[in-house]
Amino acid sequence: MAMQDLTLMSAMLKKMDWHEERQKIIAQNIANADSVGYRPMDIKPLDFKQILGGSTSTLSMSAAGSGGGAMSLAATSPTHFGAENMAGSGQKVPTTKQKDVYEVAPAGNAVVLEDQLLRMNENYTDHAFVSNLYQKNIAMLKMALK
Repeated sequence: MAMQDLTLMSAMLKKMDWHEERQKIIAQNIANADSVGYRPMDIKPLDFKQILGGSTSTLSMSAAGSGGGAMSLAATSPTHFGAENMAGSGQKVPTTKQKDVYEVAPAGNAVVLEDQLLRMNENYTDHAFVSNLYQKNIAMLKMALK
């Protein structure tokens, strides 16, 4: 049995992938901080119930509903950095406009760098937590196998 077949390990890997994609979107927002008319984006929160429902493990919860249509990030201007392929691997990443846009520059840009830096820090600490949790689970499984 592969490690990815375990529901917990699969969920942690998906969460780490989600954090990686969110980091790309935040970096794109920062890169477009001076682009005229650019609105900051964010990735949709990960649905834990959907992760468990899409699991292939026999130990997972059954029929919680898997899958869901994903949308790609649309560029509103050809001058936006990285708008052509956000995921890098060809995956489509579901994104949303940020709700709390409270400052808009006269040129129509709504990126607040302080807000983006806070989001980046939050994303980093959450990713580090899940990564540490994943490493601890691997160590625990190794100890159980000895």
